Amino acid sequence: MPLIRLLFVAAVVGGSLLVVPSQAAAQKKGRNVITREEIENSAQRDGDIYGVIRALRPHFLQPPKGIRSFGGTATNPVALYVDKHREPDLSGLQLIMANRVNEVQYLDPSRSENEFGITANGGAIVVKTKGATPAGAPRDTAKPPPA
Repeated sequence: MPLIRLLFVAAVVGGSLLVVPSQAAAQKKGRNVITREEIENSAQRDGDIYGVIRALRPHFLQPPKGIRSFGGTATNPVALYVDKHREPDLSGLQLIMANRVNEVQYLDPSRSENEFGITANGGAIVVKTKGATPAGAPRDTAKPPPA
């Protein structure tokens, strides 16, 4: 009987070692990001980015759960930022082809409010396209020399 218990304990301990904390953190982080690789491997890669989000991470498009404001102020809908520019609403996702996108990130309401202000207190979808200037990179504002 003690041998069976020993084998059982060994199986439980061995099985629990299969889930490494770093993998769990990576999976949680990946829940809020759609990478270029995921877009290319999705069936919607030839369509718009709205279809990709609906297929891969539908929770991005859902309004935040519950009312989380003081003083009765309303929570705004999910905001959309494309290359750091605010779009009027999520319908802008239907105008962006998936093959032009490098990354789509969802920011929860508290994080989006911290980054973009009170108008983004309902969460935010941040789209980075292939033609975007990296953050912190100087923009080339000089006119090209005349030919």
